[in-house]
Amino acid sequence: MKYSFLLLAILLIGCTSPPSEAEEQEKSEKEDVFSIIEDQKAREIIRSSIEYAGGMENWKSIKQLTYTKDFSLLLESGELEKEFKQKHDYRWNPEVIDILSEENGVMIQTRLENGQYTRNVDNEEIQMEQESLAKAVNTSVYVISMPFKFLDPGAVIKYLGEETLNDKKVEVVQISYNSDLNENHSTSDVWRYYFDQEDSKIVANWVQTGDHFSRIENITYERVGGILFNKERKSFRVDSLGNKLFLRAHYFYDNYELSK
Repeated sequence: MKYSFLLLAILLIGCTSPPSEAEEQEKSEKEDVFSIIEDQKAREIIRSSIEYAGGMENWKSIKQLTYTKDFSLLLESGELEKEFKQKHDYRWNPEVIDILSEENGVMIQTRLENGQYTRNVDNEEIQMEQESLAKAVNTSVYVISMPFKFLDPGAVIKYLGEETLNDKKVEVVQISYNSDLNENHSTSDVWRYYFDQEDSKIVANWVQTGDHFSRIENITYERVGGILFNKERKSFRVDSLGNKLFLRAHYFYDNYELSK
């Protein structure tokens, strides 16, 4: 009887097919996509964050993404400065990006098509530098594409350690961009991202812009087509130590639709 079980085990092992060349290649590609992040701790946090947000393959399968974005800008006094109502439409292959924004009663359309940026104000085209329009479009795409954008080439990413944010423990990762060295970088900003220790989702980010610091906190989320998107966000002006000074902007994202 003992020999019968041994023979059965050997037969079962022998019947197990080794991974095919295609399966090995697919596994290697999935592992290699994160290899551009040299910092091992940062790499594992970002890997986990991307998986929780829906996975890289799921994100890459999106052919078109649309959503609305309403937000307000506030002065230090708390007084309303501006209100915006936007409709975003992103299509890939070929790339066409269309952002329609109502800003205090004025309709502004910013569009990327055939590699060229254009802007229309109340249906009249106005002349603006391509660099300025590209920055406006790329900023919107960057925000909605996190955490998947971490895998864009050229960025320097490193783990900064643990912190407490709003009475919760988070992992902090810094990402530095250099537009002088990388054509795919539109700015040379330094960002810090704060990840929930339990599921690695992004709960906030910090950035220095010009002469001030901002921290944007993700309040609520929505999962559409398996992808985790932001629902509500608040942007605070903070000092160099991260202490909140005042609420600068309040964002609401809605009506997410995607096709694959």
